[in-house]
Amino acid sequence: SPFLTQQREFWHRFYQDLTDCGPKCGPLVHPEGIDLAIFWDPEVTRERPDLLNMTDDQLRELTSAHKSFVSHIQTRNYSLPYKKGTRGIVTTAGGSYLRNALVSIRMLRRTGSKLPVEIFLKDKSEFDDDLCGHIMPKLNAKCLLLTDIFGADQGSIENYQLKIMAILFSSFEEVLMLDSDCFPVYDPNVLFDKPPFTGTGLVLWPDFWYPSESPLFFQIAGIPPPALTDRPSTEAGEILYSKRLHEASILLAAYYNYYGPGFYYPLQSQGAPGEGDKETFLWSAIALGKPMSSVDHKVFALGYKSKAGEWRGSAMAQFDPAEDLDASKMPGYHRSFVSNITDFRTNITRAYPRAFFMHVNFPKIDPQTVFFENSWTTVYDSDLKQRRIWHHDKESALAFFGFDVEHELWREVRDMVCEYKNTFSGEVCMRAKNYLNTVFNTEV
Repeated sequence: SPFLTQQREFWHRFYQDLTDCGPKCGPLVHPEGIDLAIFWDPEVTRERPDLLNMTDDQLRELTSAHKSFVSHIQTRNYSLPYKKGTRGIVTTAGGSYLRNALVSIRMLRRTGSKLPVEIFLKDKSEFDDDLCGHIMPKLNAKCLLLTDIFGADQGSIENYQLKIMAILFSSFEEVLMLDSDCFPVYDPNVLFDKPPFTGTGLVLWPDFWYPSESPLFFQIAGIPPPALTDRPSTEAGEILYSKRLHEASILLAAYYNYYGPGFYYPLQSQGAPGEGDKETFLWSAIALGKPMSSVDHKVFALGYKSKAGEWRGSAMAQFDPAEDLDASKMPGYHRSFVSNITDFRTNITRAYPRAFFMHVNFPKIDPQTVFFENSWTTVYDSDLKQRRIWHHDKESALAFFGFDVEHELWREVRDMVCEYKNTFSGEVCMRAKNYLNTVFNTEV
């Protein structure tokens, strides 16, 4: 297709700059044995951790390579491949993650959203004939192979590095990038039409932890280091990007990810939880002086206390950026639930701002395995009785969302595993029905 040709030509040219401006020195030695899982608290000032050792030569080399790449993208007049005036959802998946993505896309369609979905896979080995060939197209989702675009200019692009490539090569001008285990609770189309997105073209959500960039990163990028209390680290399960407004920052993020494992991942996290692509989107925008927005409301952990008394987290809720912006103007707004409002749609009181995205990261909902006791899964309590995984009971689920999102999720899982007989066995269908009956149909 003409668009594939455009993507290939873009990549062929951009790949030259990526490789020409790479750091010509050995990879950094990764810091070991330091625990950076420290909950962020805007009231508590901490020292920036300084754990990376680097030779003067490495520092010089990284700084000049960074400078040279930035000047290339500013002078070469790149235009990212996308179709003007379009918006859609992008995800990366492959192997069992395609089944997670299927759950998320079914949940997306439940909101009434008509936004098209592009699922980027690394190569042909990740393409599933039934899922990609039959099921996804009916949901207005299509599987695309990065190797079709890369051709001979491969380099090694793995794991965390795939996300920025999916953003770079998606056909949409405005992108909602979602991890395969993340889905919206409402139709996300509204987010594209309101501030903060309309103002900055990049919206990021918070993680639980303090940020932990190395002071050396700021030297290399030539930007002042912020206080650790400015904002928490980033949780990149969901990102809103305008490719039109952020051409250069997306290219710099591609550089940070291409050289991520050896250099920029440790520079931006120093071994913190989830080290990988998560901070590259923020810093590429800031390093180029581009606008961005961070959602203020803290990420919220959903889960339950098991009968044995241990906390079992199973998902993260992230909040509506437009309501968050509105709420942050209220006096005394403190980044945790501000207030409750009666939701006119359901007439039920819910939290404000509303929880908008569910990042179901543990266990990822792979219907193939989630109902089996032998895989570690939170659908069994410590006494092996089946139960809800996000809340203690129905009442707390309603108090949080205003409606029972978890019940909807398991209904959707049951419907799909019983419908797609080529992908899921009769045994899985039976277990899904059984779980729904046991846990939800008996609730008062």
